[in-house]
Amino acid sequence: MKKTRKAYEEHLNQISFEQGSEEWIIGGKIRMYNMWTNTYGTALRKYDPLAFNVGYQEWKLNNK
Repeated sequence: MKKTRKAYEEHLNQISFEQGSEEWIIGGKIRMYNMWTNTYGTALRKYDPLAFNVGYQEWKLNNK
């Protein structure tokens, strides 16, 4: 598995949180469209890039 940002985003999309979960509150707003399409990784990348990059760096280190 490649350790790219796109791969990390896809990984988060695959393990998306259930609808209505508090994790869908990103940047102080509920990201409804992304919640219904189960694209948590995409929402996190777009609306909270700092958290996305921190998670990406940790994911890269833990999945060697």
